[in-house]
Amino acid sequence: MSETSPRLSLPYIAPAQAQKHVTHNEALQQLDVLAQLTLEGVDQNTPPANPQEGQIWSVGTSPGQEWTGQPETLAVYVNGAWMFVAPLAGWQATDLSDASIKIWSGSAWEKPTISALQGIDGIGVNASYDAVNRLVVASDASLFDNDGTGHQIKVNKAAVTDTASLLFQTAFSGRAEMGTAGSDGFSVKVSADGATWNTGLSFAAATGQAIAPNGLEVSGTISGTAVTQSATDTTAGRLMKVGDFGTGGTTAPLITDINATDLPFGQYRTTDPQTVGTFPTSVEWGHMINFGSSSSDFVQLFANVLDDKLYMRRYRAASGGFQTWRTFWNTANTTVDANGFIRSASPIVQVSDRGVEEPVEPVNAVFVKQGLGHYSLGNVGPLASTGWSVEIPRDINGNRQVYVDLDYDAANETLTIRTSTPVWDEHWQAGAPCDIPEGRWIDLRFASAETPEA
Repeated sequence: MSETSPRLSLPYIAPAQAQKHVTHNEALQQLDVLAQLTLEGVDQNTPPANPQEGQIWSVGTSPGQEWTGQPETLAVYVNGAWMFVAPLAGWQATDLSDASIKIWSGSAWEKPTISALQGIDGIGVNASYDAVNRLVVASDASLFDNDGTGHQIKVNKAAVTDTASLLFQTAFSGRAEMGTAGSDGFSVKVSADGATWNTGLSFAAATGQAIAPNGLEVSGTISGTAVTQSATDTTAGRLMKVGDFGTGGTTAPLITDINATDLPFGQYRTTDPQTVGTFPTSVEWGHMINFGSSSSDFVQLFANVLDDKLYMRRYRAASGGFQTWRTFWNTANTTVDANGFIRSASPIVQVSDRGVEEPVEPVNAVFVKQGLGHYSLGNVGPLASTGWSVEIPRDINGNRQVYVDLDYDAANETLTIRTSTPVWDEHWQAGAPCDIPEGRWIDLRFASAETPEA
């Protein structure tokens, strides 16, 4: 029979041994230091200056002084002297120098390898794991650092219809989740109560297309190739910025040729002399709207900045040319005379027995009724020298209702108007003075602010 135990080499008490207590105490002493083994340091070759009773060091490969000749042993300080114990492979100790667990490999004290943690049921860090949450960490923060260059956190699921996600909770009730839930498309969804969920954003796995099923609010500026890159960018699928093609902006894009047939649908401005082409007026400062494209017939509208006229023309793809500009008549450049006919207008003054009306633009004529059939207009220029200048009210048969005499005093800028009953004697002549009939008026067209026709 061996005199020591096979694992810890504790001395046995032999039969009929004298002073059995010595052997027994030696065994207890050795057991005291090896059970719950703690090391003050590892691979130390020089004994400490002031060791304390029961302290243990792992001796290095080249020990000196009192440890000479005891390499790779455990140096135990007991009863004021050193006792040396040879460790066996697999012994475990706590290294107090770095607060780590170490295992004797047979040649060195080493930290447990990854294989020692394989197959364990779970890990709870400052908390307890359970059958579902096999890893539980209770901490202010968790750090996943790289071991070289980068770091990946992988969440794997078994099938497409399963879930691989990150769930964010409040008081252990779900509030936000992102991942591949129920499909391989990535989604971000939120909940106010942990029961009803709303998807804010999802990405199709096949195309990467982003979908916002509940709408999207952008408080900043959208930029990049998703929006138009210039005021005349016609790239399909892009969002049009405010101001592009003159929409919603303060200045429309400037064009250099009003006759260009490749202008995109939009609003443009023209200036002199930067813009060339065929204009409807002598004034080349204006605004144009282009309807259509060069692949078919299209229409243009033009308004200059100095008159109240609007013009249009059509481009015919079959003939490859523009039609002439046509004028839109409106209340700014036409008037309805006392007989119901539309007439072109510059400054118009409608004179009745009770006063004047200026329907197109202000003349600021000063009206005075001097007497029966006798009126005067002050602060007026001469009547128009081209086109029509006076229109007299007529009855249903086209006969004049009044005869009119006009006398203009250029020095005083005054026009005298005398009306009388019309008398026919081979030609119309003035009869007895009379007022302008009730509800009728005389139209006078002045030349002071005439705009030349196109």
